[in-house]
Amino acid sequence: MPDLPRSPRSRTAPPAASEMLTLLSGHFARAEPRDLALAYVRALLADPARGSAAEIAARAGSGSVWSTQRLLTRTVWDADLLRDSVRAHVVSRLGAFGSCVVLRRHETVRAGTGSVAVVPAKAAGRERNTQAAALLCYVSRGVGGLIDRELHLPPQWTSDPARCARAGVPPERIRPRSMADLGQEMLERALAASVPVDWVFGGPEFAGPGLRQWLCLRRLPFCIELPQLPGPPVPPAEPRQKESWQLLSRSLGAAFGRPAPGFGLTLLARRHPSGRTSRFLLHASLTAPGIPAARTMAAAGPAAARAVHEADARAGLSSHQVRSWVAWYRHTTLAMTAAALRLEAAPRTSKPSPPDPVKTGRAESAGR
Repeated sequence: MPDLPRSPRSRTAPPAASEMLTLLSGHFARAEPRDLALAYVRALLADPARGSAAEIAARAGSGSVWSTQRLLTRTVWDADLLRDSVRAHVVSRLGAFGSCVVLRRHETVRAGTGSVAVVPAKAAGRERNTQAAALLCYVSRGVGGLIDRELHLPPQWTSDPARCARAGVPPERIRPRSMADLGQEMLERALAASVPVDWVFGGPEFAGPGLRQWLCLRRLPFCIELPQLPGPPVPPAEPRQKESWQLLSRSLGAAFGRPAPGFGLTLLARRHPSGRTSRFLLHASLTAPGIPAARTMAAAGPAAARAVHEADARAGLSSHQVRSWVAWYRHTTLAMTAAALRLEAAPRTSKPSPPDPVKTGRAESAGR
């Protein structure tokens, strides 16, 4: 992945111990596992690139690697409840100005195929073992933070219940589920927790018709990239050509979904400076200008990319060697905790902001 600029509100200094304790302490009934979790998060913040149990145990000052492994596999604590606390912390830190959520696919390379959800995949003519997850990022004022995660089980796993059982996958999770299905599950949790969401942005893995219609039913504006169509390669862009958007159609058939009352579905093309062209489906108020609304929504994509990059580079999101279902969720949640603790609080400002074409159009539509 190319280097991304650091978020303007990401700390360079480590968070205070009291802040870590506040976020983690309520999730452990005993002091010993709580202290192990604190040490684990500190170890991720200190050296996120080295994530084996032995390396983390050494950095955490633990006398045994087994204590670190127990934290990820056997100790009684609920990673989903910690995820909820992380989500509340991120939303509180970043504020609710121009807030949106971004759905991203996150793929990591793994050694071997024994770890949960890992499958061989070909990329650039080479075969490698990969593990994919759906991530939900909250973005406000151009800064993002991770608030949810779901591991994607590919068909090679869901068709083999015995293999899933060996990796500790709960029986109720052993069924085919697309990235869009996982995205909807995370969005449902965010809305149930009253996360402020002005719009949703997502990549082509989240363009499933079920998710799109679910968003329409909830009157949520969205801009989702559609899968690439087969065809000849797009010629490269001229040097220094800027990004541009083009309206393709406002008269879309039922295959694209049914917009909410007062909303419309618009098909747009986005030409990137690299020359690549992608198509987006925009669901926005009929009073919101299409291309400015799409630009506003798409601007959240780079902020989410930076958030994932920083969680990888500075909080050890993908630097692990866990093999089981439970261990993946626990490590990933603790890494999200470390990343959330690096976020600076949103600055208070009294300066007036330019009108948001998405939010303004949605308010006018609601008032009809």
